[in-house]
Amino acid sequence: MLARISPDRLADILDVAEDGIVTVDACHEIVLFNRGAAKIFGYEPAEVLGRPLDLLLPQRYRPDHARQVSEFARGPVASRPMGERRTIFGRRKDGTEFPVEATISRLDAGGELFLTAIVRDAADRKKYEDALVRLNQELEERVKARTAELDERNLQLTQKTEENEMFVYSVSHDLRSPLVNLEGFSEELRIAVQDLQTLLKDERIPADLRGRADEVCETGVRESVGFVRTAVGRLGRIIDALLRLSRAGRVVYQPQVLDVATIARRVVDAMRRTAEDRKATVAVGELPPACGDPVAVEQVFANLIGNALNYLDPARSGKVEVGALPDRESPAGVRTYFVRDNGIGIPAAYQPKLFQALQRLHPDKAPGEGIGLAIVRRVLDRLGGTIRVESVSGTGTTFYFTLPASPAGGRP
Repeated sequence: MLARISPDRLADILDVAEDGIVTVDACHEIVLFNRGAAKIFGYEPAEVLGRPLDLLLPQRYRPDHARQVSEFARGPVASRPMGERRTIFGRRKDGTEFPVEATISRLDAGGELFLTAIVRDAADRKKYEDALVRLNQELEERVKARTAELDERNLQLTQKTEENEMFVYSVSHDLRSPLVNLEGFSEELRIAVQDLQTLLKDERIPADLRGRADEVCETGVRESVGFVRTAVGRLGRIIDALLRLSRAGRVVYQPQVLDVATIARRVVDAMRRTAEDRKATVAVGELPPACGDPVAVEQVFANLIGNALNYLDPARSGKVEVGALPDRESPAGVRTYFVRDNGIGIPAAYQPKLFQALQRLHPDKAPGEGIGLAIVRRVLDRLGGTIRVESVSGTGTTFYFTLPASPAGGRP
């Protein structure tokens, strides 16, 4: 079909092309310059025909460009894009420079060599690319700044947490001494009241005076001493709980790949008598290995399984299940375990406070000061894990907690 097109008609076709078409001979002199090229470079064809190709290039690119064109003319490839690894620039008649996209082709015609470049003004594309680069740089700078800010905040929070832990430890330790004194003096007061009541049995004391004094000792002093001793015991348990919580943040852990199943079964065996007393069954499923401190992870299981047994519903057979979610249901690099029970459940309104220290929903169900779940969360935080709860009041509760799958965060 092309053979039927006359040279004049072919020139007309090339002239209507939007892209610039520039052909040079073996001497790098321009022999074809269409209207698209004229529009791009600002020259009329008559102004450039027969002139060197360097006319269309910035001065600084001319030596390298001439060498590259010569190498391409001698090479095996007949066509290739220019500027694959760098930006190519052209020069207009008015001297302005602009980025170009160019594809160069080689043609051997009757022993003559011609090189043809199809050129397109890439100024708009370059503008968008430059804008995108600037946006990416700004984004990177913002991300770096935000990361540095978060790192600083995390450092401050860590320091604050350490300060709080030391404060709690110091205050709890300092309270222990006066508490011991208070407990000792209240015991002496209790004994003194007993001695006084013994003395009041002396018949030489008038009956009405003896009766009144005995009433004061029994219903006044003895009752007050009882209240004091109860409060002292309660305060002592709170101090012990706060000390345990502060130690959970200061103890040095030894992370390693753990046989989690063995740890969980050891905890269940230790609580077998409690489960039998509550007529409950505890089932341990498949538990894949994870990374953590063995003592700390055993503490987590002990708290969660112990809570599950303590808060079962006596109206139905108790069931506690210990298991793990499939890897596909866990975030990459972590393992998710659960302790599920069919107990009395936790009301939705109380769940946000569940992991706070000294919070107890059912103080009548089990002894303690509401410190266990706070310690569990503290331990898991330090091990790089998390904990959450799902519960329906009257139906049961499931605690989910995660641990790193391995020291490197992958699947062991």
